[in-house]
Amino acid sequence: MRWASKLKNNDKETKNCDIMSSTMSSYDPSGQYLAYVTTALDKQRLTVQPTDSPLINDTSLLLSDSNLQFTALKWYNLNKDADSLSMSLVLGLNNGEIWIYSPLSNEIVYKLSTTNSFQINDFDISGNTLWCIDSNDTFYQFDLLEWKLVSQFQLDPPAVQLQKILILDSDRILVASHQIFLIDLANKEIVQTFPGHISPIIILQRLSQNYFITAAQNDRFLNVYDLSTGTTKTVLVSQSNIQNVSSFNEEVIAINTQEGNIEIFEDPLSINSSLTSQTSKKRKNSHRKKSKQASKKITIKTQDIKISPFNLFIKKSTLSFTWLQNATVPHFKLIQWNDLTPDFELLIASTTINNKNKSMDKTLHGLDKAAPKAYAESNAHISTGDNFKHVADLISNLELQENVNEEDSLADKLSTLYSGSIATSTSTTTKSKKARTTGTVTVILSQSLQSNDHSLLETVLNNRDERVIRDTILKLRPHLAIILLERLAERIARQSTRQQSLNIWVKWCLVVHGAYLISVPNLKLMSSLASLHSTLKRRADLLPRLMALETRLDSTLALSNHFGEEQDEDEEQDDMVQQATLDEEEEEDVEYNEELDDAGLIDNGEDDDDEDDSSDYDDYSDDEKLAPSTKTSEVQGDDEEGYSDVEMV
Repeated sequence: MRWASKLKNNDKETKNCDIMSSTMSSYDPSGQYLAYVTTALDKQRLTVQPTDSPLINDTSLLLSDSNLQFTALKWYNLNKDADSLSMSLVLGLNNGEIWIYSPLSNEIVYKLSTTNSFQINDFDISGNTLWCIDSNDTFYQFDLLEWKLVSQFQLDPPAVQLQKILILDSDRILVASHQIFLIDLANKEIVQTFPGHISPIIILQRLSQNYFITAAQNDRFLNVYDLSTGTTKTVLVSQSNIQNVSSFNEEVIAINTQEGNIEIFEDPLSINSSLTSQTSKKRKNSHRKKSKQASKKITIKTQDIKISPFNLFIKKSTLSFTWLQNATVPHFKLIQWNDLTPDFELLIASTTINNKNKSMDKTLHGLDKAAPKAYAESNAHISTGDNFKHVADLISNLELQENVNEEDSLADKLSTLYSGSIATSTSTTTKSKKARTTGTVTVILSQSLQSNDHSLLETVLNNRDERVIRDTILKLRPHLAIILLERLAERIARQSTRQQSLNIWVKWCLVVHGAYLISVPNLKLMSSLASLHSTLKRRADLLPRLMALETRLDSTLALSNHFGEEQDEDEEQDDMVQQATLDEEEEEDVEYNEELDDAGLIDNGEDDDDEDDSSDYDDYSDDEKLAPSTKTSEVQGDDEEGYSDVEMV
């Protein structure tokens, strides 16, 4: 049981630590307000909380889209003469935009755009100028008086994976990836490189006029650099990885670590005298002289678990830190750090449910013991995206039941009686019409473009249904249309056999998002779509020659068809003339003999018509019955007329 309890506590500490390390937050310059970002139901929420108030601030900024995320957060005073209540927050987002948020009115007052969809990695403000860098390693300068983009550039040769930026003055800025670079803004080039870290730098702060500090991801070393000499002044060594840093001039630096401890470095620019060695060992200990350990270490605990602060703010004699309870409710603590022992353990009373003053209770409305366990964000397991699995199963079951219970119509029954095969084909056609058609693939397309997943994008582009393609492009964000056109240009240039199917995507991108493409600056648009323009222009140059070839082929086929028809007519005429000639020759070969004809020895062709002879014979019999005498005389006359003159004699 003891081991199980220990493992359970360790799990709580680890889970709490992970939640705090992922929380983005920032104190205002006076330390009276804290802005922090939390995630609830797959969407981020920005809240500004006073550090001296036990009440929770109900007003916050909730992002409506789960794909939208904050990437950078800093305070800025729009009105220099006003107090801290009028300060605003500058927010960097992963869609290439920078928002100016007013906590007092709880609204976005300005929006700045870099005209692309690359993520804002970091920004810094000096006076009325804002400099920022994005994930494409591009620099942007904004004017905060006119709220517009002034300039943008990239380094040549480029510096890759830039994460942090710090403005020194109007002519120089510092940027950091794994190393730190000093950039001359007039020439837009790197003029100095400082020693860096092994992992990417996550903290770049100004310590004083001549010094700045850096810390890297999963690193426990805090470097202090001298701007005048370009060397490392000191290295502050913590006992675990650094999460956040706060400083007060050159007098003191406080950090909170991944293990949940707070370490304080007094007089960080001085070198410990205890580390000074003899003259003969000066070179050996030269590295040790620059390092320095923390003078004070603070551990915060409750009766149950260890508390891990996610941010802190230090002054000359006071230290303020904050942590989250249930992953959403912030708690603040202010202590005097001057009189603390080197290893100080701070015990904080846990918040109880039976507080008499409910307004001081951080659980908002308390907890009913008879009710089920209250919902807590720290215990909730939420997966990214929409989970419609059970709904889809229910819909499929209902459709299957409807198909089973469905009766054939009268037309189907008649078709079944008439022909079994026809009825089967009719039923198949009816069921195919009832099949559910695909909607759109906008979500998959957006994910593939933002994450640069070529295999996922290929599955989307394999769709050949033009209706689905049109609906997908209609729901696609305009700034992603440029990236989609770039990917289509790569495939059209590389695979000419797929041009017919990919042209449908290009057509609907231009039709639906043409207005947005016109609004994009020409320089950015031409640089992004240059490959598509060259590919389509090269293919279009072949069109006149292909049309000329088509015209020639049509003319050749028409002539061949015309000659074929004339030849057929000539052959028919020849056949008719030949047949007529044969008929005439046969008639000429026949010799008529009147005597043989009178004797009845020549077949005159009348015996072939049996019906005519029988009808004539019937008529003749009727006449014979009606007038026998007349018939007899006529027969005698006929007999006389049937003999020749020689026979009559």
